[in-house]
Amino acid sequence: MSEQQGSNKKKKKQSLLPWVSKNHRLVVVNDLTFVEEKTWRLSPANVALSAASVFFGVAIFTLLLVKFTPLGRLVSNNPRIANKDMRKDLEKLYKELDSLDRELNGNVTYVESLKKLSSETFEYEKDMKKAETVEKPEAAKTFADVPKKTEETKQLLENVQTEQKTGSPVQSVFLESKSSRIDRSVFVTPVRGVVSDSFAPGRSHYGTDIVAPKGSVISATKGGTVIMSTWSADTGHMIGIQHDNNLVSWYKHNSANLKKVGDRIAAGDAIAIIGNSGEMSDGPHLHFELWYNGQPVNAEKYISF
Repeated sequence: MSEQQGSNKKKKKQSLLPWVSKNHRLVVVNDLTFVEEKTWRLSPANVALSAASVFFGVAIFTLLLVKFTPLGRLVSNNPRIANKDMRKDLEKLYKELDSLDRELNGNVTYVESLKKLSSETFEYEKDMKKAETVEKPEAAKTFADVPKKTEETKQLLENVQTEQKTGSPVQSVFLESKSSRIDRSVFVTPVRGVVSDSFAPGRSHYGTDIVAPKGSVISATKGGTVIMSTWSADTGHMIGIQHDNNLVSWYKHNSANLKKVGDRIAAGDAIAIIGNSGEMSDGPHLHFELWYNGQPVNAEKYISF
């Protein structure tokens, strides 16, 4: 019994790391020459110091990694870091929402302008609607059937009837004053090309269609001020210019407008590029209209295309 107790005591006195003592060394030996190149004493103090150095080195490296890399955002519960990141995300979202709100407001304004343009009724449309409500006999219609609303319209009809009788062209004159007449010399050809469709009020075609090469520049036929530069579903990109003497010119189906509302234009200035925009266009061309005192005028009488 006494021998077993002695052996148990010896086992209890043995160290957990028996090789850590003043009598042990860690030796690095060259496997080829068997020469001892490095040696360290494995005393408890040396082992504890080495372990502490490794532990603190790993701890410092981990702290630096968490503080200066995105890894810290994943493992850190610091409310300051979380609030800072959240604030950045919120600022980014606010900026995106503000830009979307501005774009939405611009689209709403654009749609409203299109609605107003599509619902606008011009003077000649009002006269046509009134003329349709008047009961007419089945006999052939003549220019005399058109309602004579103003003295200017009456003068226009007289000139047209004179053309039919004599067979010679007569310039349309809306006012008696010579200074108010439309003069051929003051117009610039908006674009050179081939006339594909002429002025025909009888089938509601109030302008002249000119076919020209793709990319041709459209010029202002006369100096004035841009009163409309917009887009519609029927006529696509179009520009309207107010000239002196109650004269207005329209340029429709453009691929792009080069001027905006309010711009002052000189005769011959580039205002648009010929195109094929709008549902009423079936090929690249310019639909050019000339209006005088609120009435459509045959531009081919005054401009050589």
